[in-house]
Amino acid sequence: MPEMTIKEWAAAYRAINEAEQQERIATLPGKPVEETVRVYFGLCQMLHKFALEAEEHPGLQEMRAKHYNEVLAKWQRLARMLEHVD
Repeated sequence: MPEMTIKEWAAAYRAINEAEQQERIATLPGKPVEETVRVYFGLCQMLHKFALEAEEHPGLQEMRAKHYNEVLAKWQRLARMLEHVD
């Protein structure tokens, strides 16, 4: 059985990720906020070990700070929206 090249593996992996993302986009509007927040924090916990390894690589601190600022803005927007919901 022939082995996959790295490019073939990456292309297949990317296709699976895109399909999963489309599924999440399609089902997200029907899920309660609590469930989506729980999933988000579950993913954060799972990826935390990878993030610690990434800190060792140069140039990632700026990208990480930008990402955190974007995430913070989204959480603040969600908090403002939820304040108006009883």
